Amino acid sequence: MFTWGSKYLFGIFAAAFIAAVVYGLVTGGGPIGVISMGYKGGVGEHTGYTILMATSLLALFLGIISVITRDGDAEDMATLAGTDHAIAVRPPASASIAAPLAAFGIACLALGIAVGQAFLYLGLAVLGAVAVEWMVQAWAERATGDDGVNDVIRRRVLGPIQVPMLSLLAIAVIVISLSRILLAVSKTGSVVIVVVAATFVFLSAILISKSRAPRSIVSALVSFGAVAVLAGGVVGAVQGERDFHHGHEGEHSEDGSHSEDGSHSEEEGE
Repeated sequence: MFTWGSKYLFGIFAAAFIAAVVYGLVTGGGPIGVISMGYKGGVGEHTGYTILMATSLLALFLGIISVITRDGDAEDMATLAGTDHAIAVRPPASASIAAPLAAFGIACLALGIAVGQAFLYLGLAVLGAVAVEWMVQAWAERATGDDGVNDVIRRRVLGPIQVPMLSLLAIAVIVISLSRILLAVSKTGSVVIVVVAATFVFLSAILISKSRAPRSIVSALVSFGAVAVLAGGVVGAVQGERDFHHGHEGEHSEDGSHSEDGSHSEEEGE
């Protein structure tokens, strides 16, 4: 009845559930409360209890899915489906950029938690785009038995949104990273950095449009620039913003009066 995968998952469920109950009791929760997940009584320290209980419920859910799908075994699935032979599984037909983008999004989430909300929102946006890209590609590659037709389907669905979506994410990375850099350095340094960055982008655009360099070289150049800007943005976010000194609109005069133009008022009479 139980598959090998489901046995491991059910074991994780039992261990995490017992750990959640023990943790809740040790941190001040009541027996009924920790077993009923707070429905009747307290659960103790909420954060640790929630993490352990969520882990146990997730493992239970995956274990049930593993039993239903028989660990994805082709022969077992064919028996459940009532067919004479196992259906061949189609491997992915093309490479996907979703995996490296997902890693980038997770890294941005970690940076956002550590240094600032800008990277946190960027990571959430990247992971949302990755979810759309990956789901559509996984569906399109198994839509028909012809890889060419599947590629056309994927392009028609993702084409209108893929380029704008990736372009917006690239612009967001550059803007957020450059803003962190410019806010961290001095006023003169920010001017120098803007000039250098603009010159690099301008010369790179000319090189890409006029030269016949291989695609790998162009990709390496763009990737180097993107990684450099992102690394600078991370360093700038960790460094923090520089001190901004704002001048006052006016100064107080010697006799306590205030002048808008900063000059001292004079007494008109003795």
